[in-house]
Amino acid sequence: MAPLTSSPSTSRPVLLIKAIILRIFMRIGMFFHGYPLPGPPTPHFTRKLPVRSTRSHSITLHFYTPKDYAQAPLNGKKYPIVVNFHGGGFCLGHATDDARWVEVVTKTTNAVAVSVGYRLAPEHPFPAAVDDGVDALLYLQEHASELHLDISRVTLSGFSAGGNLVFAVPFRLRALFSELEFQDTNHPFLSSASSSIHNSSRPDLHHHDSSRKLLTTTPIPTHLDLQIVSLVSWYPILDFVLPREVRRNRSVYPEKSLPERLTTLFDDSYLPNHADRASPFASPIHASDHLLSHAIPTDVFIYMCEWDMLLHEGQQFVHRLEKQGKKVRSMMIEQSKHAWDKSVNPFRDQEKIDVFYLAAAEQMRRIFERVSGEAEGC
Repeated sequence: MAPLTSSPSTSRPVLLIKAIILRIFMRIGMFFHGYPLPGPPTPHFTRKLPVRSTRSHSITLHFYTPKDYAQAPLNGKKYPIVVNFHGGGFCLGHATDDARWVEVVTKTTNAVAVSVGYRLAPEHPFPAAVDDGVDALLYLQEHASELHLDISRVTLSGFSAGGNLVFAVPFRLRALFSELEFQDTNHPFLSSASSSIHNSSRPDLHHHDSSRKLLTTTPIPTHLDLQIVSLVSWYPILDFVLPREVRRNRSVYPEKSLPERLTTLFDDSYLPNHADRASPFASPIHASDHLLSHAIPTDVFIYMCEWDMLLHEGQQFVHRLEKQGKKVRSMMIEQSKHAWDKSVNPFRDQEKIDVFYLAAAEQMRRIFERVSGEAEGC
């Protein structure tokens, strides 16, 4: 295992050039992913907000709304929220990549879906994506009334890197509001198995640190009224400490894993300082029991792929959550590789994919209805 203090061998400019080239190819691939027809929906509207870490950058929130959303100003209805994070190794991808999933979600749950266009590495390495997720949630809380949102019913969903953010963002949010984020020794958020954590006060990390400015550039709300009631994570990456080679070799079908050149680009771009890789905000599997217990809602759904190098860490994380009393529903999708649902083959069986999407969305709907019923009974 490489020392956690080592640095990537590839220069940042080279990483950026590689990322830009791959982004172009991915956009072409996602064009073909738009088939078979009917294609995925487009956002009904967007909101752009400056990130709290720096006023020189902004992120875009893409809103997908139910059919009756336009009537909300007249009937006073408030909608549950599904906040989604796209995949792409924190380097690639776009907030609209999961539009087919979002379509199933809005139709099934009658929720407003918000897909977050978080900043990408290598231009914006860790913890920028996590902080952008926090910013998105705080924005929805602050603008819930005008957007007709019920912030007592929020679900987070995400794919791959976005599946990581499904857990990392609640961790970050919890740390932010508990005012314990910068404790470096005996850290209550880091598991005993991990010895390093991102320290935003270290001057050598300043150019990678969006968290320090997160707390100073823009005031943070004094109260967190937003309630995350469930998490839905698809084939998440949960452990940046364990070398990719180890994970690839223990896969039941290593040839179906993501190639080394791609995973190296992802990891070196997003986490150039290896010391950061043990942070629970980067590797949720290394979070302390305290953080798992207090930051994660009871209902958690994790979907894994049999041929994915991330399968084992997903299964280990499920066990950790269960030990904390979480109600985890996990599924291994057989004979499937990472990002199986994002195939660019225009002749793929989209209906087969939608079966899994629908099952997850139905579970989300039941939780929204249960929470609503509990609120009415109070």
